[in-house]
Amino acid sequence: MNVYFHAIIVYMNKRIVVWPILVSLLFVWQFTYAQERSADTSQPELKQLQTIEISGSKPVIQKSDDKTTYNLTNSVSAAGTNILDAIGKIPGVRVNNGEISLVGKGAVKVMINNRLVQLSGNDLLRYLQSIAANQVLKVEVISNPSARYETEGNAGLVNIILKHDKQQGYSGSWQLASKLYAPGEPEVYGIQNFGELALNGNINYNKGRWSAYGSLNLTKDRHLEGFGIDMDYPDKTWKQTDTGLYKFNNLSLVAGVDYKLSNTATIGASYIGGKNNYDGSDHVLNPVYDKKGDMMEVMRTYADYYPIANSHAFNLHADILLDTTGKKLLLDADYFNYYRTDRSDFESNRYKADGSLFPDGRTRYYDDNVQHIDVYTLKADAVLPSPIAKFNVGAKLSFINTYSNAFYYDKADDNSLTLNKRLSNEFDYKENTQSVYGTAEKDFEKWKLMAGVRAEVTQTNGYSYTLQQKTPYNYLKIYPSLQIGFDPGEDHHFALMVNKRVNRPTFWNLNPFKSLTTAESYLEGNPYLQPAYTTNFELSHVFRGHFTTAVFANITSNGFTNVTLGHILSDTIITTPLNFLGTFRIGVSENIAWQPTDWWTSNQQVLIYHTSTRSSLANIREIAGYGAYLATNNDIYFNKKKTFAGTANFWYQFPEINQLGKSNAYYKLDLGVKASILQKKVEVALTANDLLRSSAVKVSSVVNDIPQTFYGFQINRFYQLSISYKFGNTAEKLRREAGNSEERKRL
Repeated sequence: MNVYFHAIIVYMNKRIVVWPILVSLLFVWQFTYAQERSADTSQPELKQLQTIEISGSKPVIQKSDDKTTYNLTNSVSAAGTNILDAIGKIPGVRVNNGEISLVGKGAVKVMINNRLVQLSGNDLLRYLQSIAANQVLKVEVISNPSARYETEGNAGLVNIILKHDKQQGYSGSWQLASKLYAPGEPEVYGIQNFGELALNGNINYNKGRWSAYGSLNLTKDRHLEGFGIDMDYPDKTWKQTDTGLYKFNNLSLVAGVDYKLSNTATIGASYIGGKNNYDGSDHVLNPVYDKKGDMMEVMRTYADYYPIANSHAFNLHADILLDTTGKKLLLDADYFNYYRTDRSDFESNRYKADGSLFPDGRTRYYDDNVQHIDVYTLKADAVLPSPIAKFNVGAKLSFINTYSNAFYYDKADDNSLTLNKRLSNEFDYKENTQSVYGTAEKDFEKWKLMAGVRAEVTQTNGYSYTLQQKTPYNYLKIYPSLQIGFDPGEDHHFALMVNKRVNRPTFWNLNPFKSLTTAESYLEGNPYLQPAYTTNFELSHVFRGHFTTAVFANITSNGFTNVTLGHILSDTIITTPLNFLGTFRIGVSENIAWQPTDWWTSNQQVLIYHTSTRSSLANIREIAGYGAYLATNNDIYFNKKKTFAGTANFWYQFPEINQLGKSNAYYKLDLGVKASILQKKVEVALTANDLLRSSAVKVSSVVNDIPQTFYGFQINRFYQLSISYKFGNTAEKLRREAGNSEERKRL
């Protein structure tokens, strides 16, 4: 471990010679350790099969060449939580500012049972919050997807596999969880208690050729979240803090049925859907100071929101075994519908330093908006083993139709409304994609090769009714993938992986409507936004299934992100997504999965990387720098039967380059205990999340020669108590991993 601490010290002292030294020392140390272990015959042999495993019970974390699997069934830290909280506890996975990403690599897309969830930002996070972790078998973090996977996600995919008991008879469980948020302040807006109450239940029934399952989730939540922006002009300092108080009520349903037609054919259907209300209010404060620190003016904005979202995802599937050699045909048809309405009241008041209102300093709006998304997909996959190689081929058609509007009304003192055509907008967007792929796998003694390619043809067309503006865009892209594995002996495994990925804009990004933050600041979509493309490389070495060293690199072209534009001669602040980024990142990582004793399992992770970004915009500076990340995850069992356990997880993110700017250091500590009683039918868990309230990020950048700082202060610290009860047959097996679409992630 001295190697890792030395590497961090070198990083903190800004010595760029860390790269060759660290990589060399890591490999030397592993081979030295191998010799020492070989000489110690008292150590038990742990064989590496295809994944990194600790002998004994199934480990919480398993690693293979292309993915890391997080087994929630055995996780202490995930007990009683929802799936979003559980994902945030996976080493190297970060949930921040409405995005799920891999440390040092970038954003990922989310799948459920191999079907991409076509939501993004807070809509995605709320959707994941509605799924209890006890309904999930495992989470796969696929950092190097092959060509048979969807191409979305520049750093890969997070695949959530739900539980489905296949044994005859019935089984199920229910869970009640109570969460108390701890924002730190004794009282905010006259409220002292922020929390969540979640109730969920699931049932499985299997008889003969039939297999059915279902789960129901109810969530009621009240919490705080928000952000701040500071902009330093030559003659003044502009600040904005936006604190939101939100109430979240959710009802979601998961259901499915499978029927075995014969020993070679199975058909089935599934449904995932629900309704959520996310009522809330934003309190926005905008003080402006001169260079002496004296307040020049202040704007206070208050807005109420009443969004209601309904989502429905239907799937029909068939699995057909073609012959006894393993040839198989998989067919899927999917339909996804998302309908969201929102209405809000908005009022901004601009005051002078003495507290008096500016002439015409009051602005009042009422707005009503809709977003409607329909996604249709057809997909076919074939598995074709042969004496030459194992082939996988497939094709997919997807059709996306979206309609959205935002109608703003000026609100008079008598509450009468007048349509504001300058702010209002209607937007229609269509996207059709046709894709085909093929992969080939072959083993050559100590070598394993898998090569593939995916081709996608896409036609898009956006139309703004308000602007009378069309934005068609058609393109063909090829996405190759390559995986080479080499096993020189029992103790060592080498792998080289290369793939190309795409990050498509969300539907909101493409909509040119304006979303007001205050009377002088707003967010605006960009219908001309285009996809970003990333090529990933990784070379890894695994020693005895416990120590994984990897050197990785990724190159992103045509990257996009939100840019906040303030001008020296104007008070208007505009935030809009733009294509202007090119990014190159190279790094090294070390992961140690081990079991020091029968009662302690541990996973350690270290990453050090360098990021450089180039900008095609003259008003945004290029930036480069190092970043580092440490994580330790530990489960401790207090009795031999492992029915009473505790967990302690901690990660620390050093300052790093974050697209436009540089982030600060931030960190997170999670603790928990879990007890299973009554023959493991009853489980009680108590967890503390972000105990130090230290996981919010701050990013500093310079745009238009104006230094600016963005920081989030969403409340991540909470304490949770949960109790669950299992009934019937409690054996757990995998649900069919149906494939769906590329499209349900881009709302």
